[in-house]
Amino acid sequence: MAKQSSLTDDQKPVFQEIARFRGIIFDAKLKPYDITMSQGWVLVHLWYKDGQRQSELADCMDVATVTVSKLIDRLEAHGFVERRADKGDRRSNRVFATKRGREIVKIMTRIVFEVDDIANQGITEEELASTLKVLSRMRDNLKYKIASG
Repeated sequence: MAKQSSLTDDQKPVFQEIARFRGIIFDAKLKPYDITMSQGWVLVHLWYKDGQRQSELADCMDVATVTVSKLIDRLEAHGFVERRADKGDRRSNRVFATKRGREIVKIMTRIVFEVDDIANQGITEEELASTLKVLSRMRDNLKYKIASG
């Protein structure tokens, strides 16, 4: 059996701590723009494919449709997205980023690099490349297990 690798010496899950700390810093940097990281990821998905249905966004983000619906409600209330009736299916809406929403994605991209710079301090390019390779393999192993049951 492989050695336990996801806990640090103080028994804290390192992957979750990294994600949590990144989220805290990211949300703090986004606060002046009245948006959260979770809401921002909806905009990022719309950046690449605008006009998706809520169900499509939920699938892309691996979250429940109700979760995406709540995020879209908040984004719409702040003018970042708009819902439009689907011309092919009146029962569903499509979600489009507004100009303000697209501008936020550009700001978020800059912030991602800032947070990466903070996280990667003291880490060489080789160490980072090796770490990303290992983490990608771990992610793929876990996704395969989920898919195969």
